[in-house]
Formats: sequence, structure tokens, C-alpha cells
Amino acid sequence: MSEKRKDNKGRILKTGGSQRKDLIYQYRYTDCHGKRQTIYSSGLKELREKKRNPETA
Repeated sequence: MSEKRKDNKGRILKTGGSQRKDLIYQYRYTDCHGKRQTIYSSGLKELREKKRNPETA
């Protein structure tokens, strides 16, 4: 079984989410036009808020 991705504090990251080496969180997805989009945030909670409403990010 594959291991779950975790951030530097041990929290499990969801599909599409990751943490960069400079400790910035990012979420990558493909929009309705097939174009790859990325949302960045300094905090995990803020990233998940932006993920729910990508048009306001």
C-alpha cells in the first residue's frame, strides 16, 4: 500500500496538495478547459479555503 503524503508537521495532505521545500503549500488541478492550475498559500487552512473557491483566489 502506498504511503500518504504528509507536511512537515505530520498532517496528511489530500489529493492534489503538496508542500514545497520552502514550506509553501500548493494545490494543483485541471480546470474545465483542460489547463493545469496551481493555487499557492502559506498555510494549510488558507489553502483549503482557496481550494473550495478557486475563483476568489
